[in-house]
Amino acid sequence: MTQKEQNEINKPGKIILEGKLLKNKGISLNTLNRKLLIFLFFLLLSIVFWFLTALNKDYNTVISYPVSYVKLPEGTVIANDVPSELDLNVQSRGFALLRLKLQSRLSPILFDVNSFLFRVLPEQESLTLFFITNLAIEKIQQQLSSEIRVVGVSPDTLFFQLSYKSTKLAPVKLNLELEYEKQFMQVRDLIINPDSISLSGPKNLIDTISSVSTLSKKLTGLKKNTELVLDLKPIDRIEFSEQKVVVIIPVEKFTEESIKIPIEVINVPDGFFLRTFPASVEVTYRVGLSDYNKVSEHMFKAVLDYSTIGSSLGNKLTVELIKVPVYVQITNFFPKNVEYIIEK
Repeated sequence: MTQKEQNEINKPGKIILEGKLLKNKGISLNTLNRKLLIFLFFLLLSIVFWFLTALNKDYNTVISYPVSYVKLPEGTVIANDVPSELDLNVQSRGFALLRLKLQSRLSPILFDVNSFLFRVLPEQESLTLFFITNLAIEKIQQQLSSEIRVVGVSPDTLFFQLSYKSTKLAPVKLNLELEYEKQFMQVRDLIINPDSISLSGPKNLIDTISSVSTLSKKLTGLKKNTELVLDLKPIDRIEFSEQKVVVIIPVEKFTEESIKIPIEVINVPDGFFLRTFPASVEVTYRVGLSDYNKVSEHMFKAVLDYSTIGSSLGNKLTVELIKVPVYVQITNFFPKNVEYIIEK
């Protein structure tokens, strides 16, 4: 750039001119932002008016509505899968339909089974019946807003398999995984309250149930008596007398000990005597500190069955530990196989 050009740029008038240009640009930006805000306001306003106008029009639509089946024939329960929702073909203004869709999440249609019973087909232990749902439109209409007009129901037919209600007492089965802190153990059987519950439902389903399980639960680091509440695992179409059980886990610090138990021979024929080598086994066990002084030799029983001689390998028979105190946990016993001789 030449000196002359540089001097031209540095003239006071030039600086003032550039300041005016910058100022004009700021005014233009403010004007543009104001126009954009005005445009967005009227756009939003037009959308709101359009939405209100649309909701004020009449529409024909299908809404899935929850249904609850009540007043079954006395002594019966539903034994098959039936729809939990009915598709209602309805006509109304947009506002009413919007309210209906929100309301359908809260209050199901009550379907009075007895009042729609058209045909009964007797079977051995069940009843088969069907409903023409379009014939129930008037009763469904009575449970909805007067602004809503029901013009159709789907499915057009409901089929029911009704079974005579049966009851049964079933034990509770725990689905528990327990891990104890080091040097701690379970010192008694778990206490379940209640340990059995009453089941009610279709006889064909009740007959297949042998127990009721709790939902799975895992506990770790147990080092004291623990009480917990467990939910029972639901069974489709079966009612429970209780929904939860209380479980008490008795936990205590333990010590490990050993004790020698004489081997008792059983099923020996008259006139025979079987001698074992060795004559006893050493049992290693864990016991809670509060029960330590209760343990004695007579609380255990180790046996050898003479009748298994024919299936034994070599000259050794297997020892079984068939009696152990409930508060003792066996960790090992030795020997598990002993030599023997038979004497007359």
